[in-house]
Parts: sequence; structure tokens; C-alpha cells
Amino acid sequence: MSAGGRARWAATLRTPIGAVSAVLVAALVVLAVVAPAAFGHGASTDDVAAALQGPSGRHLLGTDALGRDLLDRVLVATRTSLLMALLATLISTVGGLLLGAVPAVVGRRAGGLVGAFITLTVAFPGLLLAMFLSIIFGLGERGALLAIGLSGVPSVARLAQTLGASIADADYVTAARMLGVRRARVITRHILPNIAEPLVISVTLSIGSALLAFAALSFLGLGVQPPAYDWGELLNQGLSQISTDPAASLGPAVAVVVAGSAFNLLGDAIA
Repeated sequence: MSAGGRARWAATLRTPIGAVSAVLVAALVVLAVVAPAAFGHGASTDDVAAALQGPSGRHLLGTDALGRDLLDRVLVATRTSLLMALLATLISTVGGLLLGAVPAVVGRRAGGLVGAFITLTVAFPGLLLAMFLSIIFGLGERGALLAIGLSGVPSVARLAQTLGASIADADYVTAARMLGVRRARVITRHILPNIAEPLVISVTLSIGSALLAFAALSFLGLGVQPPAYDWGELLNQGLSQISTDPAASLGPAVAVVVAGSAFNLLGDAIA
């Protein structure tokens, strides 16, 4: 990273929003690493005698139908929720960059068809497309991962196309073409490095969106399946006892909102 880039990142972290969001993201990452070991026992150990208890000093969010501590389960679910969101964003980013680069590498006619395909797919709401794809790929973590990852490809491809077009006529790009540099080399050497910062912002925001999308799919029964669980699955389970223990649903709901907001605020601060 250049000195100017490091200075901009440092300036971002010195802003109130940047500092708070960075601390929240760092806390989420640490929690995702340590929570299964630190809280896994309470999250997985059945205690029928303590089943369906409300919030107390021992169980701050209460317990589920098998007596497992709900706060521990929310904390342990951080790893699955965050990891799946990161992997889906990686799929979206890599797939979007590859798809967005196709029109610049192939001929004009084939490139026009690819551009039309991107325009068509961008018109569909991302979550609706993810739900459709999750049915095709099947229920479970793998299906949800592929569905959310692929549903984000068109928006990244459109962004890459737009940013690439904005510098396609720059002097250094024109000079490279006149020197006979291959199109693929022009893209990787001259275009991608100069659109990296806007893409970083987009990726950061996409992580927050992927977190919300995973929670939504699991809440609807299309994502993580029991006995595995993430925040969306815990929210779904908590609905059965919402009248007696609202905290059972409030806990995972707050986790989804805080995590999604952390990445969105970080992206806004970088922007």
C-alpha cells in the first residue's frame, strides 16, 4: 500500500465513526475465533431441568427447549455467521471482477451480450435472487453460501465495469494499448490497481449485506439447518418462546444488527 493509502486509512480510523466501527469489527473477529472454545460448553450442553427459563443471573438471555444457554449460543454463532458472510463476499467479489472483465477481453459483440446479462441480473433484488438460488442449490450452509455469493456477482460486475470505463481512456491505459500490451495485462496491471479503493469500500459494505442475507435465509429455513445454527436460525427458534422470553429473539436480532451496522459504518467511514 502506498504512503498516501496508509495515510487515508489512518485518517479514517481517527474519525469517530471509523474508530467505533473498526473496534466493533475487530471485536467480532476476535469473538468468532475464541467464542466456540470459551462458550461452546454452555451452548451445547443439555440441561432439561433448566429448559425454557427466562433471563436470570445465570442465563442472561434465558435457555432454549433443551436448557442450553442462549447467550452462549448467540456468541458461538458469531463464527458461522461471520465466516459465511466473508466467504460469500469473496465469491461475489472474485466472480464479479471476472464477469466485469469479460467485455474488455472478448470481442465487442460477445462483450455486449455479457453486458446485457449483467444489466438483466442487476434488475433483480439481491435477496430475492438469493432465495431463488438457495432452492436450486439446496438447503443448508453450502446452498446458502453459493446463493448469496452468486447473487452478489452482478452488482460487483456492474461496479467493476463502471469504474473500469471511467479510466479506460486515461493516458496510461491508452499508452499501454498503443505499445501492444495484451488486454488481460492492461486490466490486471493498469485498471484493477486504480479501481481498488472503491472496490474495497464496496466489499466492506457487501459483508454487512451478506450477514443480513444469511440471517434472513436461515430465519426462513433456507440456510443453516439444525443442529447447526447461526444468528438467523437462533432468531427462528426464539420465535417459539417470544411470548414468555422475548430476549430469546432479541439476542440474535441485536447481534445481526450490530454486526451488519459495524461493516456498513466502516464502509461509510472509508468512503
